[in-house]
Amino acid sequence: MKSLYNFRLSLSVLWLLLGCLCVTSLAPSLAKAQGLGQKTAIKLDNIMVEGDFEEGTETSPTPEEAREALRKIAGGIGFVEAEYFLDEFAQSLGDTLVFTPGVFADTSAQRENRISIRGSGLGQSFERRGLTLLRDGVPITRASGSTEFQEIDPLSIRYLEVYKGANGLRYGAASLGGAVNVVTPTGRTAGQTWFGRIEGGSFGSLRVNSSYAESDEDSDFYITATGLRSDGFRDHSDVKSGYLFSNAGWQLSPKLETRFYLTTLSDNFELAGALSLEDALATPKAVSPPVTIGPFFPGGPVTVLDPGPIADDWDRNLDVLRFANRTVYSGSGYRLEAGFWYSYRNLDHAITRFAGIIDQDEHEFGLFTQLSGDSSLGELPFEWLFGVQANKGSNDARRWANDFGQRGELSARSDQDAEQVVSYGQLGWKLGERTTLLTGVQHFYAKRDNQARVNDVTGRLDYQQWNPRLGVLYQLDPMVQLYANISRSAEPPSIADLTSGGALDFTPLGVQTAWTAELGSRGERNGIAWDVSLYRSWIDGELLKFGAPGAFGFVSFTENANNTIHQGIELGLDVPLFADSMLSAGHELVLRQVYTYNDFQFDNDPGFGDNRLAGVPEHLYISELRFDHVNAWYLAVNVRWVPDGPFADFANTVQVPGYALFGVNAGLELSSNVSLYLSIENLFDKRYISNVTTNANQTEEQSRLFTPGQGAGVFGGINLRF
Repeated sequence: MKSLYNFRLSLSVLWLLLGCLCVTSLAPSLAKAQGLGQKTAIKLDNIMVEGDFEEGTETSPTPEEAREALRKIAGGIGFVEAEYFLDEFAQSLGDTLVFTPGVFADTSAQRENRISIRGSGLGQSFERRGLTLLRDGVPITRASGSTEFQEIDPLSIRYLEVYKGANGLRYGAASLGGAVNVVTPTGRTAGQTWFGRIEGGSFGSLRVNSSYAESDEDSDFYITATGLRSDGFRDHSDVKSGYLFSNAGWQLSPKLETRFYLTTLSDNFELAGALSLEDALATPKAVSPPVTIGPFFPGGPVTVLDPGPIADDWDRNLDVLRFANRTVYSGSGYRLEAGFWYSYRNLDHAITRFAGIIDQDEHEFGLFTQLSGDSSLGELPFEWLFGVQANKGSNDARRWANDFGQRGELSARSDQDAEQVVSYGQLGWKLGERTTLLTGVQHFYAKRDNQARVNDVTGRLDYQQWNPRLGVLYQLDPMVQLYANISRSAEPPSIADLTSGGALDFTPLGVQTAWTAELGSRGERNGIAWDVSLYRSWIDGELLKFGAPGAFGFVSFTENANNTIHQGIELGLDVPLFADSMLSAGHELVLRQVYTYNDFQFDNDPGFGDNRLAGVPEHLYISELRFDHVNAWYLAVNVRWVPDGPFADFANTVQVPGYALFGVNAGLELSSNVSLYLSIENLFDKRYISNVTTNANQTEEQSRLFTPGQGAGVFGGINLRF
């Protein structure tokens, strides 16, 4: 009842706020606010504060073209340009999505995020599930269902498109979390020929980035490289990462363009392990202590079962080589896209004595094609889209005993094969000048095959599902949209779910399915930009991370729950303050706010009743007050407030304390070629929990589940453009 009351109260406050927005007249329009991602780009005279839009191409649209495409979606979306996270030390993909409502990103290890949208992937630690990731429209999420978010370097991003839930149908996604498409710079869109960035700060952090762009009449080329070195906030959390990304495009005709992409990554970081709640708050820099038993009698010996992260050198080392192509042809009334990708991944992951050293070599190949256009049925115009994706991955998965950081006996080996074929289609019917009806459907086939070679369990599962969608988009006026939709999502377990990331034997699991209803609005009026969605998902067989104490520490595994419910509010609001006086003086003062309400719970579960789901906090509020002196300097203060932390267990016996983190950002334009930035994170050195690994009942199990958040840190950098 309390949960229902909170939801109704939040709805009442939200609709009151929207009503106020419709009648408020605080300032004349500041030029077009984005309304997608709630970031305001203002225009003073002939100066574009946030950066002029460069020329786009068939394979790399301009930000404005991307926003126009997003406005045609009858559901929750987000849009983030690189300028909005490059004024701080953004190390991971999660750092780029801070101001996107509905997104919860926390840190389980340096450069390693769990990104959850609408409660997707609850409790996931590594190899995330529940969200489809693409780069320039080419899938990065593997055929096995897992995603390594560190395959994206924030310094190689131009902008991001966020498709929440089934709104990811644009790219064939039908998972609970949706899809994120990362669009990269090209030789035509980079904005400068050469760019250099040097930054560093607390915890021995140093990052160097350089990029080069070149173009002529028919071709262009872009390359960027990043090197990162950090000791990390916690003991035994050192990071060494090298990243290179490049693309080359050819304009084969005025209507035909092809582009090739190359990515290499060597990402190596040590793992400090999780702590008890008490230890995580009292000694946040500490590593996970050894697992011991005894003494069996007073003064007797203590047996160490697992010597801990340092003695066994817990770490996670990932090497990636990826090659892809995307080709686009724009005909008369239609557009054809096609491409392929190949990736090789090597994982060397040393963890507990129970899990051992996970050693994997994976090859994956995929193809995709999409055809879109516009037609009419009599006098009824409509837009259409059809696409197919197919990929296959083969993984040689080995598990060795961890003998003080060295490989001991080979304890398990299996050949893991995964296949996925996704077909999808969508029609957008124009029912009038203001109303669009969108219908769509997605079908997937997925195979998960684990063939044992040494001490493992053989298993194979095949999945297929149909997922329909229906939505309505209403254009209230040129700057305001209303929408509603209902959709079905389905998500098969990943091989990481079926094998606990390689630590356990193959365990059969079913598909997670859900029906979701959503309504919302986005737009801009009188300088105020907003984006708001309300949704409710009825989920069957949700894939949840449980856990139990094992002989050598905590063992995490995935199971299908019974019925669960995810519902919530996603609200973003940008409000310009004192706009008239600020504009006349060439200034801007904007209050940016994001509020996410997560009401996730079991629905009459035999074991957990109507308990809250663990892993994600109920309320999340993020705000930034930023002052810009145009083309000169800026100063911003920000806060991330979690009133009450998430539950650690599904029995709801242990809840993480809430926290408020304050930060400061400042920047200075020394010239058109040189700029500086300074960022202070966790200004008051607040101790808090950044990540929770979920389990069933923490009172009974008393497992180490909690990752301490980073303490106060100061970072700064210099950008050079030529």
